[in-house]
Amino acid sequence: MRSRRGTYGLAVLTAAAMLAGCAAGGGGAQAGGALSGGGAEAAGGAQAGGAEASGSVQAGGLGQDAGSGVSETVPALWDVHTTQELMAADYLMYRVNCGAAEDAGGETGLYQTAADQPYGADAGTGRQWGYRPADYMQAVEDDTGDGLTRYRWEIGEDAEYDAEQTGFYYDFEVPAGTYGVTLGFYNPFSARTVTAEAENQTVMEDQKILKYQLTENAFYTTVTDGSLQLKVYNPDRGKDAMKNPVLSYILVRAVPEYTADLLKQLLKQTEIPENVIPDRQTMRYTAGSYEAFTEQYRAAEALAQKDDAPEEEYRGQYMALKEAYDGLEEIKVYDSFLPGKKWTDDEGNLIQAHGGQVQRLTVTDPATGQTAEKWWWVGEDKTNGSSRSGICAYSSDDLYNWHYEGIVMRNVESRAQLDEEEYFTSLYADYTPQQKDNVFACLDAGSAIIERPKLIFNEKTGMYVLWFHADGPTETSNSSYAAACAGVAVSDTPYGPFKFIDRYRLNTCPPDQEDFHPQSKGMARDMNLFVDEDGTAYIIYSSEENLTLYISKLNDEYTYLAVSPEQAVYGRDYIRLFPGAQREAPALFARDGGYYLMTSGCTGWAPNQARYYRADSVLGEWENCGDPCVGDDNHTTFESQSTCIFRVGDAFIYMGDRWNSEDLKNSRYIWLPVAFDEAGNMSISYTDEWKLP
Repeated sequence: MRSRRGTYGLAVLTAAAMLAGCAAGGGGAQAGGALSGGGAEAAGGAQAGGAEASGSVQAGGLGQDAGSGVSETVPALWDVHTTQELMAADYLMYRVNCGAAEDAGGETGLYQTAADQPYGADAGTGRQWGYRPADYMQAVEDDTGDGLTRYRWEIGEDAEYDAEQTGFYYDFEVPAGTYGVTLGFYNPFSARTVTAEAENQTVMEDQKILKYQLTENAFYTTVTDGSLQLKVYNPDRGKDAMKNPVLSYILVRAVPEYTADLLKQLLKQTEIPENVIPDRQTMRYTAGSYEAFTEQYRAAEALAQKDDAPEEEYRGQYMALKEAYDGLEEIKVYDSFLPGKKWTDDEGNLIQAHGGQVQRLTVTDPATGQTAEKWWWVGEDKTNGSSRSGICAYSSDDLYNWHYEGIVMRNVESRAQLDEEEYFTSLYADYTPQQKDNVFACLDAGSAIIERPKLIFNEKTGMYVLWFHADGPTETSNSSYAAACAGVAVSDTPYGPFKFIDRYRLNTCPPDQEDFHPQSKGMARDMNLFVDEDGTAYIIYSSEENLTLYISKLNDEYTYLAVSPEQAVYGRDYIRLFPGAQREAPALFARDGGYYLMTSGCTGWAPNQARYYRADSVLGEWENCGDPCVGDDNHTTFESQSTCIFRVGDAFIYMGDRWNSEDLKNSRYIWLPVAFDEAGNMSISYTDEWKLP
């Protein structure tokens, strides 16, 4: 979801934080990062506010020289801009895109015309501002970022780090007064902490910055000498260069005087036409954000009729309305793929279908009875992070825009649910108490692991079959990954609900081959499915403690192995691939009579180098063809892990997950076109945006 005002919404500090800023007097007051929005594409600035009248920057009151370093020839902010202009700019004086070229473009504050610059006079405004250049400063452009998160300052790899001196220093010419400052940090290579000083006072200490996640910290500071001085560093860096500080952006805002008239001005600015009302057909904003906005708008209308309310009351309501307005989330309509960017469904919610699979299905709408071909996407719901939320499904007509079809297989909160809740009692009406016990053990929302769901349709039975990595504790182990099984569920419609059958250990290493984990036979973890042209289905999975891949043939119903592990014949019913190579995340597909298999290494949530293989038959000999990723200099599969490769007409799409282990629900999807040369060699190249041919 995007903010109403574009990629970067104008986030707001809480009233409590504002009052803390007022009480600080000189130096800085921590606001604790109390910001609305957040996330790699919803970065916002803090709407500074809350200084007492004596400390506020009031219109027309500060045209004089405010101290050394201030240019006497340049009028103060309030002398050259109307209240409407200041409100439209959200009182933003500086919006620094740290490390970007001066002409990098994008919005700027009222006191600047360059995105960033070394300290000196701004070419357009004449204001003195910028960073103090240092040899150790390294400007980095990051393809995973956008707007203010596209660039950042880092410390050079060979720099000698001084715990108290090495850092990023900025100075900003401002009239005397109180200011709200927001510091933004995005996408360090690894987690680290950062500390900041303003006006020689510590305003942020040991702020933790997580990988692939925007972190903002806001505070207030009072300036008396006409120059706002900032320092960002990490005194705890020690000798670990992976803990070097980074800095993505700086926002500096003036603090206005809050009155009924100012609140009325904001009401005019934030008024929304009556015809923009959320409903399924014409919704412009998400229902939740629109409801929050209208509530604050009505409250502001009521308060604006009072001329004698305390300033803190006007300020609090101003902030609440501004926060709700900037929090309005427009529902985006897509016409291209944007790898690694936020991807929302047609109701404006983040798509939750991780570790999943996409395919073309003929489906019948349960509400209308109409049959149509749809793209169907199943995957893990990570809304609640690593906790178990179930398997989601989405449908699409164009692969760009997706409609949420709901949870097609639910987890079970308690054993009693299976006997008391209609959803479960109807679904498992023919199950014995012992079978229901097993359902609960395998789908227990508190302990069961359900990952990498894959869906196939069985034309012979007319049933949809869902397989997934089913894990969790066992009677002999409390480990979350003790079961190491493959689970299966079925439904007569892709909408579900899917009825869980069981989870199984699968084929084992033949006695004449080396088993890399003989103490736990038949393990099955990361998995995928493949249906050949003749209707034969296969399950591909990691086994032997993820050290070896297996491909096993399924039965005619696609609900179990074609032959039990005890009777299976190696080379006819199953094969082992790359013993000891430690490969997972398999994605198998067919093209021009041949078979391709892409896999990843095993490095937890961290990405690693992909490999792909080719064979003339699914259970035949597979040739290692190396890394298919072109230009992937970091050897991380473009910071992703394979989950599915599917056909669209004559083209193929690579589908991967960019896992965010610190915030799983905000993990991103990487969809990229797959290319083939005349010899059939596969390659994948990264692009920020692309469309179907």
